Amino acid sequence: MGIGNIFKAFQPKDKVFFVLFEKVADNLVKMSQEFHDGMLDFDLNDDSLLKKMSDYEHKLDDLTHEIFVQLGENFITPFDREDINMLASGLDDIADYIYASSKYIFLYKTPDVKEFSEFSLLIHKSCVEIQNAIKHLNGFTNTAEVKESCIKINSFENIADDVLSQGLVRLFETGDAINIIKTKHVLEYLEIVTDKAEDVANTIENIIIKYA
Repeated sequence: MGIGNIFKAFQPKDKVFFVLFEKVADNLVKMSQEFHDGMLDFDLNDDSLLKKMSDYEHKLDDLTHEIFVQLGENFITPFDREDINMLASGLDDIADYIYASSKYIFLYKTPDVKEFSEFSLLIHKSCVEIQNAIKHLNGFTNTAEVKESCIKINSFENIADDVLSQGLVRLFETGDAINIIKTKHVLEYLEIVTDKAEDVANTIENIIIKYA
């Protein structure tokens, strides 16, 4: 191997990892937008939304796997391997829980409740801010923008807590035990999505503290 190739082999693989992370974030935005659109135009007799969520979940699994493959093949990384692992896993968790939420909505044949679309909007907004944070994380050139997105994601999670509380109060007032059990499960899964987004924001903030 020539000296040029040796040098190239040990150059940081920022481009590889950031390209993959940006692809994941782009797909999360698309997935969450489709999910929100589906909650706004809710139809239990049309399971096309569930199929779309399954396709996105598989696509994001493949991207996450590729990040881990690159992690195993590259000696030098743009930031700690542990942080790359945590960020990739956190992003994958968001996709997993969006899909799980849609799955339970259709498996339980859960009736339409207004909190579904309120959650889906908060989820989409969180994914948009994750996309923005990851875009500006590349090269650590605009940490203020990254921090601002993380703050917004944390605020969305706080709002989601209130949506869950209000939704549960309204749900229990119906007195329909079977519907309460089913809908409560879905609402809690939707709230977990915002928790996972907050986890990603916290991971990104920790990366900024270490490297910016």
